[in-house]
Amino acid sequence: MNRWVTRIAALLFFSGMCALVYQVAWLRELRLVFGASTPASAAVLAVFMGGLGLGAWLLGERVEKSARPLDLYARLELGIALTAAVTPGLLWLARRGYLALGGSLTLGPIGGTAARLLLSALVLLPPTVLMGGTLPAAARAATDGADHGRRATAMLYGANTLGAVLGAVASSFLLLEIFGTRTTLWIGSLVNVLVALVARMLARELAAEREERKASATVADDVAPPETSAPSSGDGPALPPRLVLVAAAASGFVFLLMELVWYRMLSPLLGGSSYTFGLILAIALFGIGAGGLAYTLRGSARRATAGAFAVTCGLEALAMTIPFALGDRLAWLTLFLRSAGSVGLVGHAAAWSVVTAIVVLPAAIVSGYQFPLLIALLGSGERGLGRHVGLAYAWNTAGSIVGSLAGGFALLPLLGAL
Repeated sequence: MNRWVTRIAALLFFSGMCALVYQVAWLRELRLVFGASTPASAAVLAVFMGGLGLGAWLLGERVEKSARPLDLYARLELGIALTAAVTPGLLWLARRGYLALGGSLTLGPIGGTAARLLLSALVLLPPTVLMGGTLPAAARAATDGADHGRRATAMLYGANTLGAVLGAVASSFLLLEIFGTRTTLWIGSLVNVLVALVARMLARELAAEREERKASATVADDVAPPETSAPSSGDGPALPPRLVLVAAAASGFVFLLMELVWYRMLSPLLGGSSYTFGLILAIALFGIGAGGLAYTLRGSARRATAGAFAVTCGLEALAMTIPFALGDRLAWLTLFLRSAGSVGLVGHAAAWSVVTAIVVLPAAIVSGYQFPLLIALLGSGERGLGRHVGLAYAWNTAGSIVGSLAGGFALLPLLGAL
């Protein structure tokens, strides 16, 4: 991979950190407006994820047409900072509007849910739509034509997800307790502004380097004899694009459904507190990030194949059976590790992390490897990359939303976790 990948990956790391800081802060603030019920939290998360998917779909095409995608990325980050910074005022308006409508007591369950979705959208859609365009723009800037397997995209995806882990943990256990919700949001906005400024400087440097490289290539073409180009072999996608996008949606559906199953399984062992769900989320994100980085170990000339995707599906299914195969041994391990709780919350968190990692981490690593593989199945190198990342992200997010809603409101109540 070229030397720009690590620089842009660092930007994506802090961008992902800010995104989860915002999400945790928005969720806490909107709970004060709508209440802490499951439908209220689900509405907020659905709007957040829907905004990301919508932004990836809308902005992926624009990224593809941009001559300077890293400069576009910098503008997106600055837009995220500004739109996130004004959300405290929008939250105040949402609170006033919801109270004026009478809340769920007046509107009823359906009307209350519709009001939550609408008011959450007014607050969250502007920044989340912009967030959805950051990965396509960054990937387009970092990838060159020699990267047939699109390893640079995997590096950026992994760094972005690992930054999200830091943002979730730091905001939940540190920033909100010390600074409060509004100041935490503004700290995230400030970091986003710094990311935008650094990205703008790197964009200028990258543009100058590419102009210099283009000039050198022009001179070389003038003095070198013409070469006969070898016939192209397999430049097209390994699978029909529609099938790849359906697979991306199915991948998101399954993983979000399994997150609900894992929460149902682990609650009796670890307790059903918000810490349990936060821990599952953090370890799942860590595994996804690690899997994305593991994809970069593939050779740069290796193209993605349908067979490789089939193998990842099999491995993910196998990984999901691990906690069921362990059976009561997992409960005995939890009891054994509970003695670590004598040292306080840190000991409890360490014990919970071990048990949660056994259940969640293997499947999460495979899922993180699978997503850049799906993007590579759509094409090779930089051609069409912005559009491909945007489409895969949008379909994956749509599948995740459907999986969350179907699992929470239909499949788990009807079928149970087992």
